Amino acid sequence: VNDGINNINDNGSGKVGLMNLGNTCFMNSSLQCLSNTEPMTDYFLGYDYRSEINADNILGTKGALVRCYAELTKHLWLGKSKSYCPEEFKSSIGRFAPQFEGYEQQDAQELLAYLLDGIHEDL
Repeated sequence: VNDGINNINDNGSGKVGLMNLGNTCFMNSSLQCLSNTEPMTDYFLGYDYRSEINADNILGTKGALVRCYAELTKHLWLGKSKSYCPEEFKSSIGRFAPQFEGYEQQDAQELLAYLLDGIHEDL
């Protein structure tokens, strides 16, 4: 029996769009792909990831990035709206990675690499 994304999706969850903030489709498409990676989303929705945050890692963000990503995941999978404005997530990314600070088009692969590495360093 799978208690993960598949069961949540049967209820209509996970079908939340992300609003563009300027020219941020690169970010939204990356986040949607990552959000639909079942083991990772199950980890953030069904497991207490907070107990694994490594606040002492000098390469991480003291857990700020991973908490922000987890919050975004909750809005995408457990929220009631059809769309969500990822402004807080965008602000957090820009704070830790200035190359993503503005609202210009960026490279989706670079964002995804930064995000995955940041989550890895925070846990």
